[in-house]
Amino acid sequence: MTQPERQQFHEMLLAKQTVLQDRMARRDDLEVQVSPDEFDARLQLVDREFQSGLLHQTALDLRQVRSALQRMDNDSYGVCGECDEPISIARLKVIPWANYCIKCQEQVELEKLQESSVDQTAELVSGSD
Repeated sequence: MTQPERQQFHEMLLAKQTVLQDRMARRDDLEVQVSPDEFDARLQLVDREFQSGLLHQTALDLRQVRSALQRMDNDSYGVCGECDEPISIARLKVIPWANYCIKCQEQVELEKLQESSVDQTAELVSGSD
């Protein structure tokens, strides 16, 4: 990775970090409203759960961006955290906080999917007792 590319990614990560931090700062906008109308109360609950999910995802994204900035500081940015091969510039342009090359990312996602499937199967089996 060239120094200009590295600088470009650093700027992209800092900009993304700012956006995510601003989003996290607005978490106080989530207010609990009490409505006497059951339908309105359910809509508010759904909206609150949706906003909570977005907040959770924002926190995860912020953690990944900060991790990428740390990797940049210790010169491991752009190197796959699994196989130690370079992450393609094309991938980093799309996801500058990527920690894995595409091949390893696919493997990580497959493992998560398999774990989730095993967990769901275990719940079904234990629930039928």
